Amino acid sequence: MAMRFPVLRTRRLALREVTAKDASWYFKHFNIWEIVDGQEYPGPKDMKVARRELKLYFTDNFRNDTGIRWGITLKGSDELIGSAGLYKWTKKTSQVETGYDLDPKYSGQGIMTEAMTAIIQHAFEVMKVNRIEALVSPRNEGSLGLVRRLGFRKEGTLREHDFYNGKFTDDFLFSLLKRDWRHRHR
Repeated sequence: MAMRFPVLRTRRLALREVTAKDASWYFKHFNIWEIVDGQEYPGPKDMKVARRELKLYFTDNFRNDTGIRWGITLKGSDELIGSAGLYKWTKKTSQVETGYDLDPKYSGQGIMTEAMTAIIQHAFEVMKVNRIEALVSPRNEGSLGLVRRLGFRKEGTLREHDFYNGKFTDDFLFSLLKRDWRHRHR
């Protein structure tokens, strides 16, 4: 029996499944300069690559039970404005990594904080995860602010962890434990 994709709802948002029908959104969204630069990962070169990446990062992730990545919409609209989710789910050690992106037109409105709060709650309560990790570029001030607002703690620097724009770049490693989350939300 196939698992049903968990739609999450918050005060302003609906987090829904991203499907092959969303390939044109994926292509456009992941070629927005601010998203490419913030993630330090190039966007898909054409629709064929976009379809393949969407399948890999969204559809297969859920189907293979290795994580969940939601599309973010404003309530009452089906138009995607970003995505966020959990991947590299290791059930044996009860941990997962997180990632997120938002159309810059919606930045500064608390949308990603609201979406990630629902996702973190789902991870700890439904998926029974104990630890969530976030890798953040030291240059990505918006993402650094987000993980700190959510209660993630910086554990260290992964030196020359990525290769972007012809050079090696660092990542900061942050983590959030279930007990810390529960303590903050009593």
